[in-house]
Amino acid sequence: MSAKSTLGKNLQNAIARGGVEHAIAFCNLQAMPLVDSLSHKYHANISRVSTKARNPADRPNDIESQLLEAYSYQWKDSIALKANVQALDEHRYLFTKPILIDNALCLTCHGTLHNGLKEETLEFIKTKYPDDEATGYSLGDLRGMWSIVIDKKEVVQSIE
Repeated sequence: MSAKSTLGKNLQNAIARGGVEHAIAFCNLQAMPLVDSLSHKYHANISRVSTKARNPADRPNDIESQLLEAYSYQWKDSIALKANVQALDEHRYLFTKPILIDNALCLTCHGTLHNGLKEETLEFIKTKYPDDEATGYSLGDLRGMWSIVIDKKEVVQSIE
C-alpha cells in the first residue's frame, strides 16, 4: 500500500469515527508517525513537503524547493506532472511525486471558505496549527510533493 493510500485510508476512517475535527486531530498526532513507520518499513526517508505547509516540519529543503518550483511551472502550463528520480549523491536516490488536490474531500481541510472549507473547521485547524498556510486550494491544484530518499543499496537489494 502506498503512503498516499495509507494516509488517505486512515484519514477517511478518522472522519467516519468522529467527523472532520477528529480527522484534524488524527493528522496532528498521527500523520507524521504513520509516514515514519512507512519510512522504517521501506528503509527510506519518506516525507510530504509543500511551500504552503500546515506543519512547519513539512517545509521543503533547498533541493525539494527547486523541484516543487519545477512542478509548479509545469502545473501552471498544464503539463502533465510525473514522478521524478535522480541521484542525490553516490549513495542515495531522491524520488519525488507531486501531490494534487484530486479529491473533493481534500477541500474539507485545504479548500477555501465556502468551497469545501467551513469557518468552524478553519478555526479548529488554527487551534492545532497556528501558523497554517495549507488552505486556499481548489480541486486539481498542486498541493506539494512526496519526497523519498532511499539508499542505492536498498534499490539493488530489492531487485535481487
